[in-house]
Amino acid sequence: MTVRRSELCGVEIAAFDLLKKIVRMGFTTRVIAGGKVVKGSGKSQKSRRSMALDSFTTGVMVVHFQQIEQYKKDWGDAYQDHGLAFCWEDGRPIHPDTVTEEFNRLVDFLGLPKIRFHDVRHTYATISLRTGVHPKIVSSRLGHATVAFTLDTYTGDVEDLDRDAAEAVIGLFKPRSQKGLA
Repeated sequence: MTVRRSELCGVEIAAFDLLKKIVRMGFTTRVIAGGKVVKGSGKSQKSRRSMALDSFTTGVMVVHFQQIEQYKKDWGDAYQDHGLAFCWEDGRPIHPDTVTEEFNRLVDFLGLPKIRFHDVRHTYATISLRTGVHPKIVSSRLGHATVAFTLDTYTGDVEDLDRDAAEAVIGLFKPRSQKGLA
Protein backbone atom coordinates (compact mmCIF):
# COMPACT_ATOMS: atom_id res chain seq x y z
CA MET A 1 0.00 0.00 0.00
CA THR A 2 1.48 3.28 -1.04
CA VAL A 3 -1.15 5.77 0.06
CA ARG A 4 -1.32 7.87 3.18
CA ARG A 5 -4.31 7.64 5.50
CA SER A 6 -5.39 11.16 4.51
CA GLU A 7 -5.26 10.20 0.82
CA LEU A 8 -7.31 7.06 1.41
CA CYS A 9 -9.99 9.06 3.23
CA GLY A 10 -10.10 11.81 0.61
CA VAL A 11 -9.69 10.04 -2.73
CA GLU A 12 -12.72 10.49 -4.94
CA ILE A 13 -14.27 7.96 -7.29
CA ALA A 14 -13.52 10.36 -10.14
CA ALA A 15 -9.78 9.93 -9.43
CA PHE A 16 -9.96 6.34 -10.68
CA ASP A 17 -9.71 5.31 -14.32
CA LEU A 18 -10.22 1.57 -14.06
CA LEU A 19 -10.02 1.02 -17.82
CA LYS A 20 -6.51 2.49 -17.84
CA LYS A 21 -5.81 0.99 -14.38
CA ILE A 22 -4.70 4.26 -12.78
CA VAL A 23 -5.64 6.45 -9.85
CA ARG A 24 -4.78 10.11 -9.39
CA MET A 25 -3.82 10.49 -5.74
CA GLY A 26 -3.44 13.46 -3.44
CA PHE A 27 -5.66 15.96 -5.20
CA THR A 28 -8.13 15.71 -2.32
CA THR A 29 -7.13 14.56 1.14
CA ARG A 30 -8.85 14.50 4.52
CA VAL A 31 -6.46 15.51 7.27
CA ILE A 32 -6.88 16.28 10.95
CA ALA A 33 -5.96 19.88 11.74
CA GLY A 34 -6.73 21.49 15.06
CA GLY A 35 -8.72 18.43 16.08
CA LYS A 36 -11.05 18.70 13.06
CA VAL A 37 -11.09 16.89 9.75
CA VAL A 38 -10.46 19.27 6.86
CA LYS A 39 -10.00 18.87 3.13
CA GLY A 40 -6.51 19.33 1.82
CA SER A 41 -4.75 19.14 -1.51
CA GLY A 42 -1.95 16.78 -0.62
CA LYS A 43 1.17 16.91 1.49
CA SER A 44 3.30 18.36 -1.33
CA GLN A 45 3.22 18.90 -5.07
CA LYS A 46 4.83 15.46 -5.52
CA SER A 47 2.08 13.83 -3.44
CA ARG A 48 -0.34 14.74 -6.21
CA ARG A 49 0.44 11.90 -8.58
CA SER A 50 -0.96 9.26 -10.89
CA MET A 51 -0.29 5.65 -9.98
CA ALA A 52 -0.77 2.46 -11.93
CA LEU A 53 -3.09 -0.11 -10.37
CA ASP A 54 -2.41 -3.81 -10.59
CA SER A 55 -5.05 -6.11 -12.09
CA PHE A 56 -6.13 -7.54 -8.72
CA THR A 57 -6.70 -4.11 -7.16
CA THR A 58 -8.52 -2.93 -10.28
CA GLY A 59 -10.89 -5.90 -10.01
CA VAL A 60 -11.50 -5.22 -6.32
CA MET A 61 -12.24 -1.56 -7.06
CA VAL A 62 -14.75 -2.49 -9.79
CA VAL A 63 -16.69 -4.56 -7.26
CA HIS A 64 -16.30 -1.85 -4.59
CA PHE A 65 -17.71 0.86 -6.87
CA GLN A 66 -20.62 -1.41 -7.79
CA GLN A 67 -21.31 -1.73 -4.06
CA ILE A 68 -21.29 2.06 -3.69
CA GLU A 69 -23.83 2.32 -6.49
CA GLN A 70 -26.00 -0.20 -4.64
CA TYR A 71 -25.69 1.86 -1.44
CA LYS A 72 -26.86 4.92 -3.36
CA LYS A 73 -29.95 3.03 -4.54
CA ASP A 74 -30.61 1.56 -1.09
CA TRP A 75 -30.31 4.90 0.72
CA GLY A 76 -32.02 6.97 -1.97
CA ASP A 77 -32.31 10.66 -1.08
CA ALA A 78 -30.71 10.00 2.32
CA TYR A 79 -27.40 9.06 0.67
CA GLN A 80 -24.82 11.79 1.34
CA ASP A 81 -22.87 11.77 -1.91
CA HIS A 82 -19.45 13.34 -1.40
CA GLY A 83 -18.01 11.45 -4.37
CA LEU A 84 -15.62 9.57 -2.09
CA ALA A 85 -14.19 6.20 -3.06
CA PHE A 86 -14.18 5.11 0.58
CA CYS A 87 -17.08 6.11 2.78
CA TRP A 88 -19.78 4.74 5.06
CA GLU A 89 -22.79 2.95 3.52
CA ASP A 90 -24.77 6.20 3.63
CA GLY A 91 -22.00 8.13 1.85
CA ARG A 92 -20.66 9.96 4.92
CA PRO A 93 -16.89 10.49 4.91
CA ILE A 94 -14.79 8.19 7.06
CA HIS A 95 -12.82 9.94 9.81
CA PRO A 96 -9.06 9.29 9.35
CA ASP A 97 -8.77 8.04 12.94
CA THR A 98 -11.38 5.39 12.13
CA VAL A 99 -9.04 3.93 9.50
CA THR A 100 -6.32 3.59 12.13
CA GLU A 101 -8.73 2.11 14.69
CA GLU A 102 -10.07 -0.46 12.21
CA PHE A 103 -6.56 -1.35 11.08
CA ASN A 104 -5.51 -1.91 14.72
CA ARG A 105 -8.59 -4.09 15.30
CA LEU A 106 -7.70 -6.23 12.27
CA VAL A 107 -4.10 -6.58 13.41
CA ASP A 108 -5.30 -7.71 16.86
CA PHE A 109 -7.95 -10.04 15.43
CA LEU A 110 -5.43 -11.73 13.14
CA GLY A 111 -2.87 -12.00 15.93
CA LEU A 112 -0.24 -10.12 13.94
CA PRO A 113 2.70 -8.30 15.48
CA LYS A 114 1.75 -4.75 16.49
CA ILE A 115 2.37 -2.40 13.58
CA ARG A 116 1.10 1.04 12.74
CA PHE A 117 -1.02 1.73 9.66
CA HIS A 118 1.84 3.84 8.30
CA ASP A 119 4.21 0.86 8.70
CA VAL A 120 2.43 -0.80 5.77
CA ARG A 121 3.76 2.04 3.59
CA HIS A 122 7.26 1.41 4.93
CA THR A 123 6.92 -2.30 4.18
CA TYR A 124 5.71 -1.56 0.65
CA ALA A 125 8.67 0.73 0.01
CA THR A 126 11.22 -1.69 1.43
CA ILE A 127 9.84 -4.68 -0.49
CA SER A 128 9.68 -2.66 -3.70
CA LEU A 129 13.32 -1.62 -3.38
CA ARG A 130 14.38 -5.17 -2.44
CA THR A 131 12.68 -6.61 -5.51
CA GLY A 132 14.47 -4.16 -7.77
CA VAL A 133 11.80 -1.55 -8.46
CA HIS A 134 13.65 1.59 -9.52
CA PRO A 135 13.96 4.05 -6.61
CA LYS A 136 12.47 6.87 -8.72
CA ILE A 137 9.32 4.80 -9.27
CA VAL A 138 9.08 3.88 -5.57
CA SER A 139 9.52 7.55 -4.63
CA SER A 140 6.89 8.63 -7.13
CA ARG A 141 4.36 6.01 -5.98
CA LEU A 142 4.85 7.08 -2.37
CA GLY A 143 4.42 10.75 -3.30
CA HIS A 144 7.77 11.80 -1.84
CA ALA A 145 9.24 15.17 -2.73
CA THR A 146 12.62 13.64 -3.64
CA VAL A 147 14.16 10.27 -4.42
CA ALA A 148 16.82 11.12 -1.84
CA PHE A 149 14.18 11.19 0.90
CA THR A 150 12.88 7.77 -0.20
CA LEU A 151 16.35 6.26 -0.26
CA ASP A 152 17.36 7.82 3.07
CA THR A 153 14.16 6.62 4.72
CA TYR A 154 13.75 3.13 3.28
CA THR A 155 17.14 1.69 2.38
CA GLY A 156 18.98 1.90 5.71
CA ASP A 157 17.72 -1.52 6.75
CA VAL A 158 18.22 -3.26 3.41
CA GLU A 159 21.73 -4.70 3.83
CA ASP A 160 21.28 -7.12 0.97
CA LEU A 161 21.03 -4.18 -1.48
CA ASP A 162 24.64 -3.35 -0.67
CA ARG A 163 25.68 -7.01 -1.05
CA ASP A 164 23.75 -7.34 -4.33
CA ALA A 165 25.42 -4.17 -5.66
CA ALA A 166 28.88 -5.52 -4.84
CA GLU A 167 28.16 -8.81 -6.62
CA ALA A 168 26.53 -7.11 -9.61
CA VAL A 169 29.49 -4.82 -10.24
CA ILE A 170 32.17 -7.50 -9.82
CA GLY A 171 30.09 -9.70 -12.10
CA LEU A 172 30.83 -7.29 -14.92
CA PHE A 173 34.56 -7.83 -14.52
CA LYS A 174 34.96 -11.50 -13.59
CA PRO A 175 35.97 -13.85 -16.37
CA ARG A 176 33.12 -16.07 -17.54
CA SER A 177 34.66 -19.17 -15.97
CA GLN A 178 34.63 -17.52 -12.50
CA LYS A 179 31.07 -16.17 -12.54
CA GLY A 180 29.72 -19.18 -10.67
CA LEU A 181 32.37 -18.95 -7.92
CA ALA A 182 31.42 -17.33 -4.64
